[in-house]
Amino acid sequence: MAYYEIVYESGEVSVASYESDEEASRAILEQHNRAKNGLKNGPQDAPASRIVHVWVYPTHPGSLYEAGGMASDEVKSAVADLLKGKDVVDPAALALQLQSITHPMIPDAGVHDTRFKMEAERELELSL
Repeated sequence: MAYYEIVYESGEVSVASYESDEEASRAILEQHNRAKNGLKNGPQDAPASRIVHVWVYPTHPGSLYEAGGMASDEVKSAVADLLKGKDVVDPAALALQLQSITHPMIPDAGVHDTRFKMEAERELELSL
């Protein structure tokens, strides 16, 4: 089983799991074709949206740091970046910034970019 981050033309993102690329491709192409034909998005009864990108992950991309945490060098580098050029540090603000480092999502991702910090194995090739 793999996880697929689906990025829609609207900029919305969803993550789905499928047993194989073939199963994922069938479902994703069906969604894309519904959008191209002006059909609804299944039971949500909203207009379907075209697919722009599909990235493949071995585990859910939201679980980036669940299996063992961050490497200490990565933490040190992040803290050094947060402290760069500061003579006085507000510990509460620093704690909030540190918390954001471990969040699995990219806060300022582009509209059609991946939303997750976890590196995808690859992009699923589809004939859209």
